[in-house]
Amino acid sequence: MHKSTINFIASFTLLTTASVNASAQHISDVGVAKNAVGQLTTNTIGSGGFEGARRVFTATFGDTGIANFTGNPGFDALPGAFNPAFRIGFNIRSSLLVWNGNGFSQTDSGGPLLGEKLKMSFLSANVTTAASAVAGFSLAIQPDGGWHRHFSFTILPAFGFTAPDVGIYLLELELWPTDPSLSMSEPFWIVMNQGSSAANQELAQNWVEDNLASSPCPADFDLDGIVGGSDLAVLLSNWSGSGSGDIDGNGNVDGVDLATLLSAWGSCQ
Repeated sequence: MHKSTINFIASFTLLTTASVNASAQHISDVGVAKNAVGQLTTNTIGSGGFEGARRVFTATFGDTGIANFTGNPGFDALPGAFNPAFRIGFNIRSSLLVWNGNGFSQTDSGGPLLGEKLKMSFLSANVTTAASAVAGFSLAIQPDGGWHRHFSFTILPAFGFTAPDVGIYLLELELWPTDPSLSMSEPFWIVMNQGSSAANQELAQNWVEDNLASSPCPADFDLDGIVGGSDLAVLLSNWSGSGSGDIDGNGNVDGVDLATLLSAWGSCQ
């Protein structure tokens, strides 16, 4: 067979495979859907497709061969799930946190703005975690009504350091629609492994499942086990906005959220 013919067949095979993979459901991606009342939901994707609601996911930096970077998990909605005239976006709900063996703490090399951060990007659009919530950006729903997107996640070293510390990091997100018939998702988390062990990541994931995904204390924004002055400060700093402080998930930090926080004042039970 002529060499040019072989090259054409190889190229066609690669393009066909890429096209098929782009439309397939990827195991361990964040499955995006909507529930009966129009709220965006996050779901497990397994070998059989969507396998039910889930709010805790995992990632491993370096899994693509690039240090401090991953493109996983992706976000994947089935064709026909959404109206292609609209978009889906995200917010980062808190600062990047790091596992301390018993829970999560702010990254800190001299202050909350000087520790490790996480940059989340798609082509030229990007945002970076900060000391509190950060507004993200939206991406178009595909013409077939699906939404398969892989953001770039890059962990950035603390100020004055050349590389981020080894550890298990925690990113808290929420999804929001531009379609007025839909509403924002509940918060969800990605437990991200930066050179640590699988055992540590599993411990951290289990802690998030037990303490955040089914949290009896949703007003504990800084995750110190107490609803107190620092949590009140977070809520007030986001007043009339969204993200951290929006306890009831209605897209607005308001008096209802303040009342909920004050009623939960003290140690989380």
